[in-house]
Amino acid sequence: MVLHMFLALLLLLIPAGALYYFDRSLLRTMGVAVVRMVVQLLVLCLIVWALVKYDKLWLSLLWLVLLAVVSGVLALRRIKLPIARFLLPVSAGLLVSALVVGAYLLWVCLPAENGFGARWFVPVMALLVGQNTTTLIRGLSTYHSALKADEQQYEFLRGNGTNHLQAVLPFVRRALQQVFAPTAANLAVMGVYAMPLLLCGIFLAGVAPINAFVVMLQLIIGCLAASVIALAITLWLADRQLFDKFGKLQ
Repeated sequence: MVLHMFLALLLLLIPAGALYYFDRSLLRTMGVAVVRMVVQLLVLCLIVWALVKYDKLWLSLLWLVLLAVVSGVLALRRIKLPIARFLLPVSAGLLVSALVVGAYLLWVCLPAENGFGARWFVPVMALLVGQNTTTLIRGLSTYHSALKADEQQYEFLRGNGTNHLQAVLPFVRRALQQVFAPTAANLAVMGVYAMPLLLCGIFLAGVAPINAFVVMLQLIIGCLAASVIALAITLWLADRQLFDKFGKLQ
């Protein structure tokens, strides 16, 4: 196994040689990125191994909470919003959406003998949180940027007698559009490039092709549903951080 891994790492000589010839300044960046990727992958494999080996529900739930918090931090860094103010809304949106949709998939839809088992719980929840993080970055960033850019529209709607919820609905609509427009455009691409990789893993686990198709379809639909729930919960909880008690944008 170690020898095979070393032989696979030799393939890095191809991009390293190209960079050495054309742009040596990127060699260090690529080296750091590769080392970071290897370390992250090793840590992830050890965590998943421990979760599956001990197979305790409380341990899987603790892992899910930590995953939601870490994903929330990464999302806020990407959006460049204050982590201390928005970590709770973002993490709660990711956690609740994954639990609601994941529980429905595990105990109603997917052919899992034990929905509480880590063998199904961990990959399904990880997929939902990962996909929700990507869509939430787009949605929350669009919502916040639209409020900053068109604050006068919000003030105009409030000044004409509309309540706070009605005044923010146009900005929520923009956030939803930003979430679903790229998703709808990428669905066909996912079926050709990204999802077959996950299908290969399901096949390696011994699942029949028709069952793998059904599982993949359910997971994709679950990701779409969870992204809406994550965005709705995050915007609802973040409202107090974005507006003061008088409805004024902070």
